[in-house]
Amino acid sequence: MASLGKHVLKNSALRAILFAVALLVAGELLLAWQYQRLEKGRLADLEQKVQEHQQTMEERDAQGVLEKFLEARVMGDEQRAFRYITEEAALQRQQGLFEFSGAQDYKILKKEKLQEGIFRFQVEIKRDSLKQIEIIVLQKISGEYYVNSVQLAG
Repeated sequence: MASLGKHVLKNSALRAILFAVALLVAGELLLAWQYQRLEKGRLADLEQKVQEHQQTMEERDAQGVLEKFLEARVMGDEQRAFRYITEEAALQRQQGLFEFSGAQDYKILKKEKLQEGIFRFQVEIKRDSLKQIEIIVLQKISGEYYVNSVQLAG
């Protein structure tokens, strides 16, 4: 038996095949390791892109509701504007802290995310040739954004 093992190892063609198989296995292991490393980095990049996309969509949704609210105010449609506010904003309106009507135009100056589901916008409202700045906070409730607070800046 021992002589058979020595004979097999002496055969240069068989040694070359065994060496090639060993190199192939080592190469496959190296490639698998590199692939996993690349996939982990790629997965992290994809997760970051998905998160950025979700953030953009959230911001777009909040701004869309804000624009509908502001357009209703410009049109003087209080009933339509009322659809986009929370009880908190309705209370502010009732206290006379802001008005639905009288706005002639608006311009969104600044937007920022305060926390998950809450955005703050700085909006310039034009009324009778006067410009005033309002800070409008939108909050996500049951998957939809609503105007939760309207305050005059300053």
